[in-house]
Amino acid sequence: MINLPAVLIANGLGASLMLTLLFSNRKGTRTVFLAEKLFFFMCQLTLWLCLVETFTFYIDGKMFPGAVFLNRLSNALLFITNSVFAFLWTMYVDYKLFGQVSRLRRIYPWVALPALAICLLAVLNLFTDVFFTVSADNIYSRTPLALVTYLVTYFYLLGGGIIAFRYRHKSGKYLFMPVTVFLTPIFVGSLLQMVFYGLALIWVSVAFGLVSLYINLQNEISWLDPLTKLYNREYLVRYLNFVQQRSPAKKQMAGIMMDINAFKEINDTLGHSEGDTALRLVGKCLMEVVRGDNFSVRYGGDEFIVICQVDSQQELDQLAERICRRVDRQNEGGALPYRLSLSMGCTLYDPAGDDIDSFLRRMDQNMYENKRRYYSDSRNDRRHRRSQPQQSPQG
Repeated sequence: MINLPAVLIANGLGASLMLTLLFSNRKGTRTVFLAEKLFFFMCQLTLWLCLVETFTFYIDGKMFPGAVFLNRLSNALLFITNSVFAFLWTMYVDYKLFGQVSRLRRIYPWVALPALAICLLAVLNLFTDVFFTVSADNIYSRTPLALVTYLVTYFYLLGGGIIAFRYRHKSGKYLFMPVTVFLTPIFVGSLLQMVFYGLALIWVSVAFGLVSLYINLQNEISWLDPLTKLYNREYLVRYLNFVQQRSPAKKQMAGIMMDINAFKEINDTLGHSEGDTALRLVGKCLMEVVRGDNFSVRYGGDEFIVICQVDSQQELDQLAERICRRVDRQNEGGALPYRLSLSMGCTLYDPAGDDIDSFLRRMDQNMYENKRRYYSDSRNDRRHRRSQPQQSPQG
């Protein structure tokens, strides 16, 4: 039994949400890059699907010339667009994580095959029953084979979620939560609609998912450093202000401030492009080591901060040591035209005596003490090498 007023309300809400997002993209300012293009194309498809699904519910059971064919055509379009949307979602997540068009061209022609098969069978459904039937009195009903379309759709949706989870530390763990927020209403809505035909829950659920994804990604843009994909200084300040106001935690907050040794030399001798590469490599190392409730920040220039929760100074020192070892591994193989290393300053936060400025200042002082030792050791090594007697040639 179709509840047409409920269908109109649900899909009308979904269409309104998509129109709001699309109009927010005024003058195409956000559609320069492929990820944004894919996102707003998914919004357009969702708007289209809200309208087409409403039409299919409205026309079902009505008799007029061409009504049966229109019922078949509109439902076939639903199956086609649904599979295209799910495929685009997987491609969108992949590109957000890896940012490689070459990867999409290499992998996704094969990934597209299940969606392509659904599209071809949906076209065939215009002439013979495949996924659905339309009776002589224009009543739509699904065939058992319609379950395949749901499986293909879930294959793509779950595929995007699995990619985001598996590689969340590659791009930063920040994308995984928006993906989860996106998928949850879709699975709930689609499962209910699959079991109870006549409900219109899928596309309003997709619309809510896209809006939540958009909001989360806007937060990502405002809080993430675009070069390293670490949190930025604004996020750090907001977090520290929040920590000051909350009740004491079971563990003690601590911080590690670090910067890249001889970074000015890298920029001056090898160029700013190589300097950017060094920053990205440090960001990658921090993402791989700093996990859980701990997080990394690009504080500014070549300075980074790790905020963590520890039980002791020893645990903090061990984390700093793991970061150093990971950076050292980056130098293996001699691929870099310089040796990447960090000066670090570690400190524990004292809730009774510290404010944000004193906490950051102490980290900074400890880091520069470590940096002075680094440059002092470097000068001593150079003097030692110069003082060694030259070997006379033999023979």
